[in-house]
Amino acid sequence: MRKPFMVEFTGTPEAGKTTTIKNIANKLIDIGYKVVVLQESAEKLPQEIPKGIWNANLWMHFQTTAEILRTSYIQADIILIDRGLIDSNFYGKKFLWEGVITEKQYEKFREMFIDELFPDFVIALTVSPETAIKRRGRIGHLVSEDYIGRYNDFFMRYYNEITCKKAIIDTGDLDVYQMNDKIFGIILENLP
Repeated sequence: MRKPFMVEFTGTPEAGKTTTIKNIANKLIDIGYKVVVLQESAEKLPQEIPKGIWNANLWMHFQTTAEILRTSYIQADIILIDRGLIDSNFYGKKFLWEGVITEKQYEKFREMFIDELFPDFVIALTVSPETAIKRRGRIGHLVSEDYIGRYNDFFMRYYNEITCKKAIIDTGDLDVYQMNDKIFGIILENLP
């Protein structure tokens, strides 16, 4: 089995991950790559499980792991992942740092990861709380100034722990074309 090149997109809510992934996938297909896009597992979260809780993260982790394992058998050159295992691990750390789970619970959680399924490259997109709210069009449960501010602080702390190749981009001052061109170039530079 030939492993496709896996790129995970993570970062601040409303930073443009999902939209960018669709655009980048099309650009890569246009130049001849076979591309698979993995949808964010939170979009598939059963209605019974509230978003933002520890058990939701566990469910999304297993869903994401299963999807990455499945797609690694597809004849694709590149897999673009909307919030994958790096993101799942970030939320584990965030829950640990917030005191929702213990160090022991986090370590047990980390034992459930299959290191071979981690991405080859991570693209982290960030925006300020003000930009996230503007893009969402309103303040919501997970998109408030306070939540996004704390999220960004935790995420920057976590970003420094990511050991695979990575890039971080503040998308606040970029239009969609600039963002797509920048990310497309980064991916092409890092393809094997």
